[in-house]
Amino acid sequence: MTRRLRQAGVAVLTVCAVILGLGVPAEATTIWELKDGFEGTESLWFRDGGGPEDCPKYRTILNNSGYGANWLSFGRRVGLPAGATQCQLTVWTNIDYARQTPVTISIDVFRADNRVYEMNKQVQLTDLSQVGTWRYQTTGYWNVNARDVVFRVVLVGQEWGVVGMRMDDLNVTCRVA
Repeated sequence: MTRRLRQAGVAVLTVCAVILGLGVPAEATTIWELKDGFEGTESLWFRDGGGPEDCPKYRTILNNSGYGANWLSFGRRVGLPAGATQCQLTVWTNIDYARQTPVTISIDVFRADNRVYEMNKQVQLTDLSQVGTWRYQTTGYWNVNARDVVFRVVLVGQEWGVVGMRMDDLNVTCRVA
């Protein structure tokens, strides 16, 4: 009985050693971050949708296209680091006013040269109580296919129903191999 127990123990240890030995080789991964609180970066951002407000505005970006707006957006061109494999974008948004819902916020990442989307995430505000409050948006990680990209946040509302969108504290985190 002792011999069988020893044989079983050796077999278990052998299997464990083989399983542990098959692990993925360790690779050095670093983290690259872009943090934009919109202080001093006004010239890097563009907007669509018209309206009287300049962007960025103090610590937030505001795009106010008046009562006729149904499309407001802010974008910024960014060069991701060489070796970036996956990235994630987070941003705080606040819809100033909406007369009705749904109101859709679209977070886009597309190639700067041909506007092919790398990532698109849409969030819908379905209740008017969600309007006028700061909301944390995150894309989750996406696979990087291009280094020269545009980050854009778009507000799509009902015709004659949305007024302004504010953004603050945009952060991009990339895993770099």
